[in-house]
Order: sequence, then C-alpha cells, then structure tokens
Amino acid sequence: MDPIINKFKPLDNEDDNKNGCPKDEENCDDKRSNLDKLFEKLYPKQRNCVKEELSIKQSKLGTSDSNWEFYKNFFIKSPIDFSWKKAFEKGNLVGTDLDIDYENIFEDVGKLTEVEKQLQLLYRPFTCVMDVGCRFNMYELCLLMIDSRYDPGSHPSLSVKVTHPSAQVKIHAGGTIVATALSADSARCALFKVVRILQDLDYKADMKNFSKNIVNASFSMPFKLDLELMIRRHAEEVTHNRSKRPFITYTNDEAGVRFAVFPTGFVLVLHSTSHSETRAAMASFLPILARFKNGYPTAVEQQGLLVGDLSYKLVWERRLEKDKEGLLLYS
Repeated sequence: MDPIINKFKPLDNEDDNKNGCPKDEENCDDKRSNLDKLFEKLYPKQRNCVKEELSIKQSKLGTSDSNWEFYKNFFIKSPIDFSWKKAFEKGNLVGTDLDIDYENIFEDVGKLTEVEKQLQLLYRPFTCVMDVGCRFNMYELCLLMIDSRYDPGSHPSLSVKVTHPSAQVKIHAGGTIVATALSADSARCALFKVVRILQDLDYKADMKNFSKNIVNASFSMPFKLDLELMIRRHAEEVTHNRSKRPFITYTNDEAGVRFAVFPTGFVLVLHSTSHSETRAAMASFLPILARFKNGYPTAVEQQGLLVGDLSYKLVWERRLEKDKEGLLLYS
C-alpha cells in the first residue's frame, strides 16, 4: 500500500529536495507523471503569478491610499487655494468673438441658442432634501404608493411622480427624500405632499433636516473681469474677502438673487426661486459685467482645472451648497 501512496503523493512540494529527490532536474522530470507535466504547461509558475498579483494589488492600494490622503488633505485645507497671481494673467481669444447684445440678452430668440452656448449657461434643477428618520422596504412601499416605480437595477431609490405640482420625488431606503422640480416652491410642496402620504400609510415620518440647493445656474463670460474696479464702482452691492474666497458676492436687492463672480469670468447664480427669476436677474446683471472686461482667460483657466481632474468651479459650487448659513458668501 505504501508504494501506491507514494506514487500519488504530490511531487511539487517545497520539501521534495529534502525528502531525497535528486538535485538533477532531468532525473526529477523522469519521475514526474505526465499529468503533472501537462498541468505545469497549462499553468506555468502559478505560485509566482499569485505572488505577483498580490504585490500589484498591494502597490495599487498604496497608491490609492496616497491619492486619497492627498485629496482629503486638499479639501480639509482652508479655502485659500485660488491663485490670484494667475488670475491677473491674460490669454488670447479662442474661436470667434460672438457679438452679444448684453442689454437685450434674452430678447432675440433666434440668437438665444448661440448666446447660451457662448456663455456656457447651465441651469440647475431646484431640489429639496429631507430626512424622515425611518427605514423603508422598497418593494412594499412601491406597492402602496400610486405613480411609483422601483427599479434597483437602475437606481436604488423609489421614484414617485407628482403631478400637482409637477415634480419628481425619490425615496431612499434610509429615510432620505429628495424632490426635484422646475421651481423651488414646486419642489418644496411635492416633498411635503409625499411626506403626508407616508404618514397616512402609518409610517412614522418625522420632518427634520430640511435643506434645499442654493446654486441655481452658472455661466462664463467670454472674457475676464476686473473685480477691483467692480468693487469700487458697486461698493453697496458687493461684498468681498480675498483671504477666504476667490470671488465677490453681488446682491440684486430687487430680485433677491446673489451672484458669485470669479475673476476668470465664471459666475454662479444663487438663491433663485425659478428659472424665470434667474433669467430676469441675469438680464439685469450681464450689462454690468460687460463694463468690466479685463482681457481673455488663459488656456488653463478655460479648462478650469484646480488639482488633477478637479475643477475649481465644481469645488466652489460644492462648498457653497454646504454653506447653508451663508458664512462663506458674506464673511
């Protein structure tokens, strides 16, 4: 029985040389079975490959950890990360300079598409967010609510279509509810309407942590702006603090809309209640911006990259969204 056991004993043990296997590789190959040789051809140096894969994974984890630490430290830093020296550099005109009538920006409908493309005008939907403090079974909730749809393959939330007012509400399993509409009032009314429906279905939905987005649109002037001159000319409407933010805050008292104006020509529209109000505020503010033309942005400023693939536009929009108390705008 022992010879049979020894015959089927694995020959690739690390201690084979110690157990009496000859040092001559040819003699070792003669004693190995054809099945072992075939297996070795199919999976050459399998253990080495596994070790290499482990080392590669560890190196990737090390690099990803270092990148994460870099970006984490970047966001933890104070907001003083805008190069004012580069902001005064001037570049060359790229493409054609479209003749825009800033006094009547939204009057000529035929040129409106070209103007919006030139200004890179982007509207944001109005959203309201609330945490109701309870967890939901998505499949059960989908059966109970009318005009609801749950497709976990496309999105983990339950989508509810609200018609009066027209809005879309998404309910997450953790209790977060997000309402999206074309106006702030519609989003808020749709959110509270869905919360009342949940309460009627005997869910213990408590209204807490209500918030809404404050960035409603963004656009970029085709030229840079002289903010120093703008501060002197509009001292009552403008607040600024270069040590804490790379933009000035312009307040339109008539509409209640605020503008965050960067020296590169990038502008964020804040605290609007509807797209019509956003357009009206922009129509009155664009002629003012056109008076402070200060050259053209450089190639780096046109891309807007701050660190790696991070854009300063997205960074400051995110910071303003988190600044619900307005400390960043007026400090």
